[in-house]
Amino acid sequence: MYHEFKKRFSITKRHMALFALSTLPLINALPGRAELADCSLIRKPSGASVGYGQCPVTERCKGSSECIPEFGVKNKDGIFVPAIRDWGSSMPSRGGLVNPVAVAENPRVRGQIWVLNGDDSLTIFYCPGVKDVKYTPEKRRDLASCHFMHRPTGIAFGGAPVDGDVPDFEGQQAQNLNITGTFLTTGGSCNDYTATALMGSDYHQRTCTDFMGPTLWQNDLKTYAIKNNDFYPDDLEKVPLGSHLDMIHQQPFSMGVAWDGEQANYWTWDEGADSKYGSIVLTNITQSHGFGGHKHNSAALYRYKGTALKSETKSSLTIPGQMAKYGNLLIVANPAAGVINVLDTHSGTEDGPVKPEEEWREKYTTYTSIINAGFSELNVAGLVLETPSGLTISEDRLFVSDVATRQIHAIKLDTKSGNHTLIGSINTPAKLITGMTIDNVTERLWFVDSLSHTLSVVEPPCQNKSDCDFNPPSPWGDQCAPDTNENGVTVWQAHLDKSQNYNNWEGCARYYYLDCPGGNVHKNKKLPVCEVNGGTWRDAQVTWIDGRSACDCAPPISARVSGASRTMSSLKIPVAILSTVLGYFFW
Repeated sequence: MYHEFKKRFSITKRHMALFALSTLPLINALPGRAELADCSLIRKPSGASVGYGQCPVTERCKGSSECIPEFGVKNKDGIFVPAIRDWGSSMPSRGGLVNPVAVAENPRVRGQIWVLNGDDSLTIFYCPGVKDVKYTPEKRRDLASCHFMHRPTGIAFGGAPVDGDVPDFEGQQAQNLNITGTFLTTGGSCNDYTATALMGSDYHQRTCTDFMGPTLWQNDLKTYAIKNNDFYPDDLEKVPLGSHLDMIHQQPFSMGVAWDGEQANYWTWDEGADSKYGSIVLTNITQSHGFGGHKHNSAALYRYKGTALKSETKSSLTIPGQMAKYGNLLIVANPAAGVINVLDTHSGTEDGPVKPEEEWREKYTTYTSIINAGFSELNVAGLVLETPSGLTISEDRLFVSDVATRQIHAIKLDTKSGNHTLIGSINTPAKLITGMTIDNVTERLWFVDSLSHTLSVVEPPCQNKSDCDFNPPSPWGDQCAPDTNENGVTVWQAHLDKSQNYNNWEGCARYYYLDCPGGNVHKNKKLPVCEVNGGTWRDAQVTWIDGRSACDCAPPISARVSGASRTMSSLKIPVAILSTVLGYFFW
């Protein structure tokens, strides 16, 4: 009797387990749409999807006039219903995203999607969204990012300065800048990063210097966050600082950026000291100072009066107003006002210096005020916006995200008649869309969610399942693959191997000199903070909070290995218990 009961109980358990496993796909799936084919393999209850299925560009609008290539065709209810696939997240293996604020495709290397993070870093995704080609995303933070990429808000790719690259330090010239081009990042900061280093005892009375603005970098992943990122400079007059090429210190609280279309001319807007109510600036960086230089004079700045703009916040996060150039029009999201503004870049007249030259933070070529420029709202019939933030353009279609409604709207631009048309909108599960881009080959719309720490892609449906491609090859070929050295190791991994304890080298490690005990005599020595643990200066851990450092010392590598062994030993018993329970359940 006992053995018969035991046998039946075992069979019942196995059936229950198989039943539970078989119902998992039902729990994690949504009902299919009969009239459209969602090419994604699995869809989550939130609407997000995983898998690799895609609807090719050529099949999305086939035989339908009610279609937007980036959204797909409308369903039987007359609405757009693309899937939203999460591609990057806060997990280290998926990019380590932290409050991402902007995203852009590298125009020189198609298939590289760059995400600008709120923790002063960049994550590069190689060939994302395809099955057969997969590379681990690289998260990079420059040695001096706490100044040159502090609280970033926007990113745009562009050309080389018209007067080239004249390095401040020997051996620091940016090679092939006319070929690689540049990119510019904006920072929503007033320079409070480690103000004690610049202001000494005055820091306690004044935590901002307003010595802040956009930063120019070379569009080359062999140099960004690698060049001059393996040592601590203690004298900026003698030693280069990080991999930046130039910076404009006249624009604190910069909120957006767009390339003008030639050379290193970029449009930005800021709400800093010289633009109390927010204003647009044409920033023309005419010459680079080479990697890590400090002379930032070679630039012409033109500030547009009457272009009032203001950012917004949500959950203590900045909602920047992103920008896009369309012909001679500069289109800007104005989050606080709930509108899209348009500047006619071919209008306006010069009206002398913005302020007396002796008050400029650096001696630029010019710092000129522009007046009477055409500045207005983009009027779109039927479009209601609350908090616009992200902007991107594909052909004559403008896409704008609304943080408040979690929607993305598509607008057909008509500059001749001025009759711009709302042609469609989609709902997303995002909590705070701050930036968007459209890749040039697959014409898919990518966006970042600052609250959910995600990079997502909009997957348009096909009209028929047979048109879906569930095993698409890389549309970019090998072009988007990461650079490798002669040993086949990626240049980034080679840099990490060389730098050893990389966490100590990133951010603003140079200020480790200033506040850590013994920081000015670190080389090949033990800091007092590490002496007791037998470590060296390489083992020091420096944490910066509100402009102040806290110094600690991690145990040497050998001690950490021993600690890891102890941790694994402590897990043996719980793992053994879990194995026993699972074995009993499936017995």
